[in-house]
Amino acid sequence: MARKFVKKYLKPNLFDPKDHAWVGIVWPVIGSKGNQYSVELTDKGFECDCIGFGHYGYCKHSKQVLKQVERAVA
Repeated sequence: MARKFVKKYLKPNLFDPKDHAWVGIVWPVIGSKGNQYSVELTDKGFECDCIGFGHYGYCKHSKQVLKQVERAVA
């Protein structure tokens, strides 16, 4: 039987998050309406606590952090 809910992650393109030194770091991001969200790097990729990320597996907050981290790593 198929699982109804599979947790999704935004995977980086420039580095493998598995056992990366930054795993566990949480970046606070202020949304467009002033809400604060947390984007965390896990062994499987980035994860955000906003509603959109839970539905789609990505959001503008996680993409923003991903872009900044990949610039720093490159």
